[in-house]
Amino acid sequence: MRVQFINPPFLPRFSRSHRMPAVFKSETMFYPYWLAQAAAETEEKGHEIHLIDCPPARMTMSALDQEIGKFRPDLIVMESSTPSWYSDCEVANVIKRAHPRIKICLVGNHVTALHDETMERAPAVDFIALGEYDDTIAEMAAALEGNRDVSDIAGVIFRTGKGWQRTPERLPRQHLDQLSWVSPVYKRFLVPRNYYFNLSHNPMVQIIAGRGCKSKCFFCAYPQISHGHAYRHRTAEDIANEMLWIQENMPEIKQINFEDDNFGDDRVFARRLGEVAKYRRIKLPFFANVRAHLDRSSLESLKDAGLRICSVGFDSMNTEFFYSMNKNETEELAQTFMENARELGILVHGCFMFGFPGETRKSMRELLKFAYRLNPDSAQFYPLMPYPGTSAYTYYRDRNYLATENFRDWLTEHGMPRCVLNLPGLKPDEIDAFCDRAFIRFHFRPRYLFMKLFQALLQPVEGIRSIIAGYHFVHYLRGRSRMKKRLLAVRPVPKSGDWGAIPTLPKGRMQAIEHARLLDLQADAEAGK
Repeated sequence: MRVQFINPPFLPRFSRSHRMPAVFKSETMFYPYWLAQAAAETEEKGHEIHLIDCPPARMTMSALDQEIGKFRPDLIVMESSTPSWYSDCEVANVIKRAHPRIKICLVGNHVTALHDETMERAPAVDFIALGEYDDTIAEMAAALEGNRDVSDIAGVIFRTGKGWQRTPERLPRQHLDQLSWVSPVYKRFLVPRNYYFNLSHNPMVQIIAGRGCKSKCFFCAYPQISHGHAYRHRTAEDIANEMLWIQENMPEIKQINFEDDNFGDDRVFARRLGEVAKYRRIKLPFFANVRAHLDRSSLESLKDAGLRICSVGFDSMNTEFFYSMNKNETEELAQTFMENARELGILVHGCFMFGFPGETRKSMRELLKFAYRLNPDSAQFYPLMPYPGTSAYTYYRDRNYLATENFRDWLTEHGMPRCVLNLPGLKPDEIDAFCDRAFIRFHFRPRYLFMKLFQALLQPVEGIRSIIAGYHFVHYLRGRSRMKKRLLAVRPVPKSGDWGAIPTLPKGRMQAIEHARLLDLQADAEAGK
């Protein structure tokens, strides 16, 4: 069975696998790590695989069609996300029109949460693999190869003559060491220099050490939709072995990024990883997402393993907000974490969000002051995005606090995240504007600039990284008005609903390709070409 894994075209540099899928002012571009992991597992089961990541390569729909024609897959597995959903459904329809024999399966949080809506919107989609789909795709490929029904495969939506059906839920895989490594798939099919993370030494590579998160934050999508709240992780030995493989076989890589929701939550695991990494002489530094609950001894162990910088979701400092979002943290806990990280020489990227139930202009100003007090190495300020399938989405939708349910409008015309929360006394544009102001005020304070200058003198490589990150942000600020003018020169800025309806599909292969080229032109206009 020939299985092609596709991260489909949308906007150039659209990071679909990011927790907040968008085009980022920092130029961040994530690897398609979930697709690549499923590809590795499918190949392990004896199937032939091919992986295409369109957005970082700026691959058009026409170019994608050529790649599909070369590989001639029997099954296409395509990732979707909330803001790209309308386009993803249309891409599936175009592919099916051009290649009617190919079975198409969609994956991702959005189609897992809105599977019925997806099957209705995209008649070309044969299957949806729900939640964690590594094993699901491998089993689906085996069933299709043997001309067997997929109704016995857990975690699948499949079409029938009268509509579609859902099979029983698939339980999350418990023994993650049995999964194949994802990094060899990256080496074969992807170009590391196409990917970028402003907190990294680049080129970097992204891998997963564990799945699930014990925290129950009401806005976080992966634990609620796909992975659950039990933290399951690979053994320290297996992780260290893959890190060593990357170090020896991908010499251009300068850092490894762990994209777990809550890396190192298991203290025994954190200590063991430090021991094994030192013993195996792993030299590559790494990044990880952690929580402020992480104790000093665990931080020390992760530092020994190579932890250079971490991202922490401080989110807010309002105890009422913590209660409403099911997050058990305090300002004192955050301060203690920052003190420990500084003493150990671990850089911290702080994440702060606006738009919680009860948010006011005063609470937003207080959160910015809280960020000043913590003074992490860098910070991001974003509106809360209530993705379908989360408790946050239900909360805001049921109270009519969503400014729009047209998911294309969850991005600006050129792909940046856009606030969709229409809260009492706070409009979406006001929250967005405050996020930009908070970013500028935090990073251009004299105290902060002096700190970064001192850091650059002591650690020139960190200074260079900061300069590059600053350049991307200034480029973003200067480009906003220019981009808008260029978009208007190409065609009117799309209005709500422009991507919401499925156009009537043309008949025949050549007509479908012409239709795909129209999509390319539309995407080029979005990018301001």
